[in-house]
Amino acid sequence: MSTVLCFSSQVARGYVGGSATRIALGRMGHECWLLPTVILSNHPGHQRFAGEQVPVGRLRAMLESMQANGWLADVDAVALGYMPSVEHVSYMATAMEMVRKENPEVLCLCDPIVGDDPGGLYVDEEIAAAIRDELLPIAGIATPNRFEMEWLSGKKAKRAKAAQGVAAGLGPETVLVTSLTGQDPQSLVNLLVGPKGASMTTVSKRKFAPHGAGDLMAALYLGHVLEGKEPQDALALATGSVEEALEESEGADELRLHASNAWVEAGAWPVESL
Repeated sequence: MSTVLCFSSQVARGYVGGSATRIALGRMGHECWLLPTVILSNHPGHQRFAGEQVPVGRLRAMLESMQANGWLADVDAVALGYMPSVEHVSYMATAMEMVRKENPEVLCLCDPIVGDDPGGLYVDEEIAAAIRDELLPIAGIATPNRFEMEWLSGKKAKRAKAAQGVAAGLGPETVLVTSLTGQDPQSLVNLLVGPKGASMTTVSKRKFAPHGAGDLMAALYLGHVLEGKEPQDALALATGSVEEALEESEGADELRLHASNAWVEAGAWPVESL
């Protein structure tokens, strides 16, 4: 079992952001400590939502309390997700320094949650730029969707072959890009680029999928890596679990992750090497 410190959103209803990360890692047997950057009633994609940012000063006080209790030395990985302000982004670099002081080997995953198709950016451009300039350089793993990869790199790449070089240029040693266009217009590709080359999984495009699939993919991939799986195997297992979760959530407006463990125990998805 590993311990993951997560900075991201928390919702009362549904499973997105840190709420998805926490349940995914927990079901895998890992410990997840969630320090929420924002607390919401539900995903903002619904007709109405309410909530507020958690001030950086409060996050700082909570992390310092954890440090004073001697717990940061137990952290194996830090997952950085939704950031509601530039100030939050900048504090994440400080937080990583604190954790790495206690454990220099800690892994950092950055899920650069800045936007998606068809709406484009859903954070201020200044926040997206700060994530690009301050968080990607300190991360070992990044998990953007296709839109985020293009925005952060300033380069267009819709298919896996073209995206391979773009993803590698983002900075982190390993980059997992979701929602690339497959050879078949009705398919999507998850592309993994890292020190051991590039590989991909192909899934069918769904007419509708609840929010949170990307958050779930990032958390599951991280969980498998922390268990010592090879990157390609972690991709295969994470893809299989996300597909099972989406199948179980068919017709629902949120991911259904509480009803069973079938999505956690799903088999590996076929992987192709590029």
